[in-house]
Amino acid sequence: MFDTIYFDKAYTCPKCQKRIYSTQTKAFENLLESFHVKDCVGHAEEMRIVKEELFCDNCSEFIGKNVYMVVSRGILLGITETLEEAEKLLNDLNQEKLVLWYHDIYRRYIGERNEKRSYGRFLEDLREWYGERLHERPETDSGIGGFRFIWNSRHLKGALNPVESIERFLTYKKMRRALAELWEEGHEILDIYYPEDMSQGEESWSVDVYQDELNERCRLNWIWTVISKKELEAEGEKEEEQPEWEEVVDEPFSDEVVRSAIEKWLRGRGYEFGVRMISLEQAKGSGLVKELRESGEEIESEEAVSMEVMERELKEEENKRLADFIAARGDKRKVFYYDGLYGSLVADVESDRLVGKIEGIDREIIYEGKTLRECEERFREGVSRYKNYLSKLQKDR
Repeated sequence: MFDTIYFDKAYTCPKCQKRIYSTQTKAFENLLESFHVKDCVGHAEEMRIVKEELFCDNCSEFIGKNVYMVVSRGILLGITETLEEAEKLLNDLNQEKLVLWYHDIYRRYIGERNEKRSYGRFLEDLREWYGERLHERPETDSGIGGFRFIWNSRHLKGALNPVESIERFLTYKKMRRALAELWEEGHEILDIYYPEDMSQGEESWSVDVYQDELNERCRLNWIWTVISKKELEAEGEKEEEQPEWEEVVDEPFSDEVVRSAIEKWLRGRGYEFGVRMISLEQAKGSGLVKELRESGEEIESEEAVSMEVMERELKEEENKRLADFIAARGDKRKVFYYDGLYGSLVADVESDRLVGKIEGIDREIIYEGKTLRECEERFREGVSRYKNYLSKLQKDR
């Protein structure tokens, strides 16, 4: 088993021009660990230089270039291109620099310890919340409204089942890690945008907010949802039951309200990013926006088709994807019944919605929504459409 060593600066493959961001080695623990410069990779008495050949994943071969990994006092000091540079780096290490680096290592250790505790606390809360069936009790009896589950209430309350609670928790962790990475890399401004066609001053509204770098790193369809209290009330939802990435506001819609809501969300979690609103046309696109753009370009490149045909094909493709997603879920439940047919429901946490399909029929009829009530209404509408379809078939015969 290899460990992965990440470079401070990427190398370029001379054959394909692709960037190379890391190399693998068996010189350290051989536990599939990932290391960066200034990480502790061995014992305090360890001092050595490790030579590795650079490998390009895109070309699937070595590129004829070596790198030298310098380790002193168990710390990965740096990675150089020549042995001479590596020896100089090793000889230049002094006690003052070493003490500063150990301070950095200790700070990371504290962060990792706190992260480990947060996972343990979540698992304890998850076991208690579902194991003692607190989710079935009124809020006054469950303890969720007080300090009992203060760290994880929004991961637990409002989730349909333990799997959704876990997905909420892990998604939030991914977002926090990605934001920390962006800050460490020197990003100070976050460009955000939304794809919905909104009118200024709307009282009841909701938008999904994209941030391309975060979308790509977290592999999410979008990052935040900003929703007005009136819209939340219309959907029959409660603010305290929403995931961590949903921000509720009590103002009419405007770009500034959305921008301020995201900035408030970031400030509340200790991030000092500036937030800038850009238009959909200015954004490079990520998540669902990227998928729709790529699908539209592919269709246009094959032949000129009408917008109606393109939208229908995209809808059919999305329905097939959702049908496969629902069928693969082990926590799928038949929660709706109407006119002799059952409907399933699962949580699609990545897109912050509930999805289901009419079960036991020969067509893929998908419905979705953000609340149980909304999904049940669309399930019933789907059943009615299916019954009308069967009646029309019988008449045609």
